[in-house]
Amino acid sequence: MRQLQLYMYSGNRRVYLERHDFYVGQVRTRVLAQFRDIEAEAERHSETIYNELAEAPGGEDSDLSEIADYALESGHERYELLHDLRDQMVFSAVAGMYHQWDKDLRDFVEHELRHDLVNADKIAWDQKSSAMFDLLKEFGWDCRARPFYPTIDACRLVVNVYKHGQGSSLKILASTYPEYLKNPIVLGTEDRAFADGDDLDYQWLAVSEAQFERFGEAMRSFWQEFPERLFLTIPVTP
Repeated sequence: MRQLQLYMYSGNRRVYLERHDFYVGQVRTRVLAQFRDIEAEAERHSETIYNELAEAPGGEDSDLSEIADYALESGHERYELLHDLRDQMVFSAVAGMYHQWDKDLRDFVEHELRHDLVNADKIAWDQKSSAMFDLLKEFGWDCRARPFYPTIDACRLVVNVYKHGQGSSLKILASTYPEYLKNPIVLGTEDRAFADGDDLDYQWLAVSEAQFERFGEAMRSFWQEFPERLFLTIPVTP
């Protein structure tokens, strides 16, 4: 028999946490902060358009109500553009955070197993993320039983839907974590699970700043709670 070990050296844990915290903090201050007042920004845009048209040569002969309507419509359009841009920035940030966490986990597993297994790279990189959790369970740590797991699982599905659009991940997300889908027609969508056969649209995908923060907290908890040493005994082929 041979005993395999996954050793979470304190230096590695610190690197994973510091890199993760830096990423989340920079997204918060450099990206999300720019979109927290888009309503006021859209209103200022409307005012600017109105003033420019009203004060333009010949503006005194224009119908000010028509100018006001046009300026208001321009403000609505600016708000929608900013809202869409904000969504794209959040989705990209979520995807980047998840992929970094996933790569760090796989890199750690490969590094630890390559001391004893020639196929450590295949074990770490050629399997779905669910297989990584299965592997950790074999070593004695059942991640799926931890409070952070559902949030990380939801993040994985959100990233898949963002990347692929329609597909199995969208259906699973709708049935398991419907709070990340907002049907613009049906009020209260976030408070109920979608029924089988619902016409789902990947464009309903929505992640709030608070949900981004929860994703980050869950991944941080993963690294914090990762046991220092995990062991697995396997038979040795003669």
